[in-house]
Amino acid sequence: MKNCKSEEVALKSLFLGPQAENREWVTSQMTSLLESWFQWRQSFRPEDGLAISSEDMQTPDFVRRRSHTEEVLRELAKRFEQEIPKFSPRYIGHMFSEMSLPALFGHVLTLLHNPNNISGESSRVGTLIEEEAIAALSQMMGFHEGFGHFTSGGTIANFEAFYRARSRSSGWMAAGLHQGSSSAFESSVMGWRAFEAFDRDVKVSSSKYNPFEDNPFEAALAISQKTKRPFKGPVILVPQHKHYSWVKGANVFGLGSEALWPIGLDRQGRLDVQDLQRLILKAWQEDRPILMVVSVLGTTELGMIDPIHEVQDLLDSLLKEKGWDIWHHVDAAYGGFLCSMKGDSAVTAVLSESSRRALLAAGRVNSITIDPHKLGYVPYSSGAFIAANKKDYFGKSFAGPYVNFSDLKDKGPFTLEGSRSAAGAVATWMTSQCVGLNEEGYGQIISRTIRLRKELETCLSEEIPNCRLAPSVDANLLGFCIAQPGELLSKVNLRTLALYESFESSPNPDFYISKTCIYRSNYRNYFDSFVQSWQADCDVNEVFLLRICIMNPFFKSVEMKSDFQKLFVESVRERLSSLEAVISV
Repeated sequence: MKNCKSEEVALKSLFLGPQAENREWVTSQMTSLLESWFQWRQSFRPEDGLAISSEDMQTPDFVRRRSHTEEVLRELAKRFEQEIPKFSPRYIGHMFSEMSLPALFGHVLTLLHNPNNISGESSRVGTLIEEEAIAALSQMMGFHEGFGHFTSGGTIANFEAFYRARSRSSGWMAAGLHQGSSSAFESSVMGWRAFEAFDRDVKVSSSKYNPFEDNPFEAALAISQKTKRPFKGPVILVPQHKHYSWVKGANVFGLGSEALWPIGLDRQGRLDVQDLQRLILKAWQEDRPILMVVSVLGTTELGMIDPIHEVQDLLDSLLKEKGWDIWHHVDAAYGGFLCSMKGDSAVTAVLSESSRRALLAAGRVNSITIDPHKLGYVPYSSGAFIAANKKDYFGKSFAGPYVNFSDLKDKGPFTLEGSRSAAGAVATWMTSQCVGLNEEGYGQIISRTIRLRKELETCLSEEIPNCRLAPSVDANLLGFCIAQPGELLSKVNLRTLALYESFESSPNPDFYISKTCIYRSNYRNYFDSFVQSWQADCDVNEVFLLRICIMNPFFKSVEMKSDFQKLFVESVRERLSSLEAVISV
């Protein structure tokens, strides 16, 4: 293949291709899967006989039903031809793209067998594959030994962290107060060693101080009497660029939005560690237990990576100096697979030094959320929650009397979701085996998309006058707007939204993109630095950006006739020309 290295050509075997180039091989593999499924059924107790005879298949009603099903299926397939072509390099919108073939094969195979990973009783193979997939992801993230399970996505995985951190913090707090402490905060961060030193009777009888075990209102009153100050409840420290699932979680778990204490962002739009330290001391002074600190590995707006290493360094120092054991959760729903790029090679050269240090620190935290259905190129839905410590993972359990759970391996009693498909776990397991959660596999694929993002940024800045690129992006997302020096920010936003609408309103657009908004209330330092770079007249407090996600590995391919990078820049230029007369009015 011209200009392609052998290892890069090999990676092409992992995708169907924009024009279904690998269709013959995929067809043979799908046929093989179905044949295996048929043979498995036929080989199980053949002495039981057939339920559907050849005579049955000839009856008018049988033929009519099957013909009707074929007709409905054809109609449904036709409808899905109107679906968004996420497989195409022309799709550069949200955080999904082409699926990898190993993941697709694993997903389809699992659907045929339909296991429910609530327990080994209903998923003999699926639960074992899930354990192996979690182990593979844990190793990629840097955990010595990870404990976790697959979820329907990042929101539920974040909820799993929320639930466990709340359980640990409230249990520690209740035990400490029962044993004579007068500080809700210091009791809540005592650590496992101190907690386990208490007798079992202490842990049981301390429930009157636990808002999540007993009546929460009575518990709050008891805590207030013990600490001699009004108990206002626990808090969770989350950066201003948090995913909206954390707001959902605060409501679902009964804390309310006030419990979400926002950590400020620095001029690069990343978590400000000094502000985090300020908030931790504030919680101590106000005697508010901290359920957890959250940092983000790949923000949903622009793919930024928080300084995870600096956050963990701060928490380690507080543990050493004050004995405060504070839960650190990393929301790596989008960027978790960047941890396949941890070496020192050309693959990791696309990352900044800060990003590389943050990725290396991921294995030092308490828990992680990761979504294989994003940068793992796995079909929906596939998320995962992983904890580094067995004690942090296995908390309160819930079980139905009709399900036989194994105390040694079943996760069902400890998961927020009851029934869980094994499809996401098996699809991820297949990619770990066939793609590789390392630099030679995912590392190469993701590194390539980051290089393509950087090339597109260069092309936009060189070819589009007054193109303002959002600074400090880390992964394969980019944002930009078109702004003349000194222009009203409201006019800049009008142009951005009109440009977005010109793509969105077309029934068959040449490119599929997305948009986002950077609010000054959340990104104050970053916002001010960005808009001041072109001396904007800030008559509004938000800036809209066209948002591009370069996930498709074929966005720039020497074999294809189209140069999508150039075509996109030309499309932006042409649309701007036709829009400018409208914007000027």
